[in-house]
Amino acid sequence: MAVSCSRAGRPCLVADIDFSKDIELPLWDRFHEVCSKFRYAEIMAVSRAFAVHYNTVERWKYGLQFPRKGIAQQVIDWVEQGKPMKRVLPGQIVSGML
Repeated sequence: MAVSCSRAGRPCLVADIDFSKDIELPLWDRFHEVCSKFRYAEIMAVSRAFAVHYNTVERWKYGLQFPRKGIAQQVIDWVEQGKPMKRVLPGQIVSGML
């Protein structure tokens, strides 16, 4: 007994995109390389600077998330400058942190 099957309807289409030439891939690779070496103090400093939770920066470190392009480039630039940090005493408000 033959089984008949009707294939009526719209055809399944998939975009033919060359993913081997991803222009953002070098940025992602560099960002992951930079963040993978972060220690606790650097994670906390970056999280305070961008007003994000420290878990967010840990996710960047382990490659689980990627921030907006502007933040990624700023973090890379910060690391290339030697990771400069300011000591802020409790009670002091830094306008850049708000």
